[in-house]
Amino acid sequence: MTEDKRANTPRSLAEQRALWRKQAASLPPLRGGKNTWVPLTLELVEQIGAGKAIDMAIRPELPPRIFAAAPRQIGATPLTHPLTWLGYSKFLKGIGLAFVENEELRLTPQGQLVRSNPTAEQLASIMTNRFRLFTEALSLVAEKPSTVEEIDGHLRDRYETTWKSLGGVRSRLDWLEVLGLIEGCGNRRWRISAAGETLLKQSMIVTPQAITIRSAHIDPITEAPGEIKVLLEQLSTSERPQGSRNTYNIWVPSPASSPNKVANLRTIVNAAIDPIAREELLQFIADSFELRRSSVDSMMPFLRASGLLHEVGLNIYQATAPARAWVTSEDDVNFVRILHANMRFVGEMIRTVESGITRTEMYREAAKYGLNVDKSRWIASFLEDTNLIEQPRYGSLRATGAGLTLVSELPLAELPTSVEKPRASSADSKRTSQEERPSLKDELVAFSRSPQALGLAAGKAFETSVRDAFRALGFNADVISGSSDTDVVVRWHNEAKTDVVAIVEAKSRSNGQVTHTDVSDVALETHKSEHNAQFVAVVGPAFHGHTIKDMAVKREWALVDAARLGDIVETAAELGLGAQETAVMFMVPDGLDKLDQVVEQRRRELSVLSFVVGQLAEEAADTGDAITARDISRDGRRTDLTPTVEEVQAAFSSLSQVEVGALRLVQEQQDPKFSTYTLGDVRSAAMRLRTLADTIETALLSARHS
Repeated sequence: MTEDKRANTPRSLAEQRALWRKQAASLPPLRGGKNTWVPLTLELVEQIGAGKAIDMAIRPELPPRIFAAAPRQIGATPLTHPLTWLGYSKFLKGIGLAFVENEELRLTPQGQLVRSNPTAEQLASIMTNRFRLFTEALSLVAEKPSTVEEIDGHLRDRYETTWKSLGGVRSRLDWLEVLGLIEGCGNRRWRISAAGETLLKQSMIVTPQAITIRSAHIDPITEAPGEIKVLLEQLSTSERPQGSRNTYNIWVPSPASSPNKVANLRTIVNAAIDPIAREELLQFIADSFELRRSSVDSMMPFLRASGLLHEVGLNIYQATAPARAWVTSEDDVNFVRILHANMRFVGEMIRTVESGITRTEMYREAAKYGLNVDKSRWIASFLEDTNLIEQPRYGSLRATGAGLTLVSELPLAELPTSVEKPRASSADSKRTSQEERPSLKDELVAFSRSPQALGLAAGKAFETSVRDAFRALGFNADVISGSSDTDVVVRWHNEAKTDVVAIVEAKSRSNGQVTHTDVSDVALETHKSEHNAQFVAVVGPAFHGHTIKDMAVKREWALVDAARLGDIVETAAELGLGAQETAVMFMVPDGLDKLDQVVEQRRRELSVLSFVVGQLAEEAADTGDAITARDISRDGRRTDLTPTVEEVQAAFSSLSQVEVGALRLVQEQQDPKFSTYTLGDVRSAAMRLRTLADTIETALLSARHS
């Protein structure tokens, strides 16, 4: 199809693609008979703007004239009474006119436009930009009067739609009709109206060339369950921006006996179909994949961040509705859909490797979305496990036919114009080419199983990586090595500013296992005494057998898997944890469990801080009034976070320090929870902290290289 001459000006393919990615694939349903749709929508928008949609359970009071516009026809009796606000909310959110906040509906900027100009023309203008193949269907009617079947056939030929019925075309033509953009002309045909001609001249048409459909390589995939469709539709609308997708650390069990990571995730999610205690779930994972119980804790944050699990009670977890739908469907493509809805560069990776590129090129693209090499590898492995991408040759990736089919339905993020700096450990920042060298975690794992790595003497490469890991955590660490000495000495200051020393034995084994015969208790105790160390740790690929584990408990040695140490480094960098916090890993027998508790507590602190800033920003935008910790805590009861007054006060304290200045104390009260605050110079505060952090880290790196 050539560029439609009715359009105001031809648009570039890039502009067309950008519009296509923002548009939703399907129109949300609105009950009440199509003749009521326009007056009903305009009335609902007016009532929301007037502040009447404050209780989602009540029904709006609608004028009788609205339902009088829906005369009875053949078939079911049309709806003649209003739904609740909750019943209307899905349509209003899907069409981009409203959003839910604090259990009430509020207008989006598009909704404000409709309220200020309550006409079918204004509504039509919004819908043309909102939904795929809406304007394109109108342009087909403009070419020549057509039936529903003819339009469906044209769209299938030109855009290769996967609609299973005429419903997709009918819903679009129904709206085009009630908006006055098309009109019947006999023989079940529709033609464009004068209003339709006007709108078409002002609208952008997405051509088939813009979406680069390649039918020869398209493979069929199953339709997403409703629970997962909702997630993806949110990304297609203003309800949830693409930037809300996270770049969280990923870790999934993949032992040699069960290497498929997605299948392993399915097993884990299936165990949480019904509510399950956190400890019971983690023990199940450890037992199922023959892992140390303490090494499994680091998986829990990923399970939550990826949208697979949520907390339904204190330390009680359950699979989310989309995750349950995935397990029930027995189709792992649905896992990728969930992952795409929650994490960045999933569908975008398929798009990136569409024609086949090297992994190095893919890593460069991933960096633009804020992902480091390690996270990109995890996502690539998920896509390979689900046959959505493949390796046509070593070091390269290419989308499969099924991958291309999936990516055509996903709402994708815009291509970033600049590189977003990935959240990585400081050790990663020392690497001159992150795309060409593995992450520190990858080095730890690889070198722990390759004693002769890099052509060095046995174990030397692993010792260096262990040293780098502890330095990245903020410790003063040095390689000692030698036949009669320990491998790495680690030093730090505790909260009392007292010097603390630990010795670390780095055990690299090609069989991937460290047993009691690999560790000499006499030698370790001697090295501990020689260095006046308070703690001992052994780092290796994995620890096998009860003897070494029992010995470690008795002698108070911390056993740390190489992969777990890498996870700790990445998590610490993400959350700003230093040596004092992460040093609890040395404490036997439950140091690693305590560290997980520290991580969870820091995540909660940051979540509360983020919530507080958001509430203050809303208050500043709405009224400009000051607000108390008690007010914010009360508002937070409606959320899953439910912050206490004490937690909000702690966030206030952090944000209002002189060094930060993100908050300003307006009026101090004797009882601090009644003191009032307002936002300070937030942007300057953020820049000061960022500059300070960069300066400190740069100085540390320079000192270590000198």
